[in-house]
Amino acid sequence: MLKFFLKKSFFDGWDTMFSLAAFNAVLLALAAVGLWLPSLTGYAWLRLAGLAFAVLAASVWACVAANALYRVADGRSLGLDEIRGAVRDGIVPGLQYGAVVTLAVAAASAALPFYASLGGALGVFAAGLSFWLFAALWLTLQYFPAVKAAEGKGFVESMRLSFIAFVDAPGFAAILALDGLLCVALSPVVAFLLPGFSGAILAVCEAYRLRRLKLRWLSNAGARPGRAPWEELLAEDVEAFGNRGFKDLLFPWKR
Repeated sequence: MLKFFLKKSFFDGWDTMFSLAAFNAVLLALAAVGLWLPSLTGYAWLRLAGLAFAVLAASVWACVAANALYRVADGRSLGLDEIRGAVRDGIVPGLQYGAVVTLAVAAASAALPFYASLGGALGVFAAGLSFWLFAALWLTLQYFPAVKAAEGKGFVESMRLSFIAFVDAPGFAAILALDGLLCVALSPVVAFLLPGFSGAILAVCEAYRLRRLKLRWLSNAGARPGRAPWEELLAEDVEAFGNRGFKDLLFPWKR
């Protein structure tokens, strides 16, 4: 499954690179408004307000992008009408997502230094436990935009499904997070436009769509937790994806 996920994510990103670049350009504009412009002033309160705006705007952007890019992961088209719908559907969950991210970052910023300052075995244990708890929370939160886009459930149910996706395969969730970091790390080469954060969002959408196949398999009568029959679960997707190689990157019209 991992190999298919990486391959499909890459080719779907290649096929929609202009859409990814457009989403990244919007995020850069929001970051400029929230972070760069307030930094030109000498007012601390304005910089703080700009930071809050940047976090909430980026969270709304993530949910809007996921609503649009999940269509790509699902093999559907993406046009202006779909993007307008994604904006409409992504605002409220994006604000909720931003609030949770802000609280998580604030809690981690306070808890980790505090426990580390205690010293001794107790301090090391508490700091280590806090680190892994916040790491698990982050790996759970990365799924939220895609889960919300796929399921259309409320905030609490979307968080529950995000946690299930993480618990079902923690190792895969860690690889997904590393994949997202790689997308962001490579973006300066292309002026932060590709693959960037939108490439990371697309990867999360691809990942949750595949994890969803296993969750549905587990929900069937008689299914038991364990290794999923991925060859069977991915059969339709593999057939629809076809055999794509390096030549398809340069000559997609020859497929």
